[in-house]
Amino acid sequence: LRPLAEVLPALPLGKTRITIMLDDAVLQAYKQRSGGRGYQTLINETLRRGLEADAVKEVLRQVIREELHPQ
Repeated sequence: LRPLAEVLPALPLGKTRITIMLDDAVLQAYKQRSGGRGYQTLINETLRRGLEADAVKEVLRQVIREELHPQ
């Protein structure tokens, strides 16, 4: 796996305060799962893992395309 900054170079590595609307059930689930670490941190980690998974899927698709259609 490659570092996230290499896969998504436009993604800033700092943090920005935002306002977001979440379903009450989603918010309560993350608060319960957070175990005292902070539910916002857990939500951020979940979103980051989603981005990384998408990047891995795209790399895998490219490899498959290259294997199926060598040039």
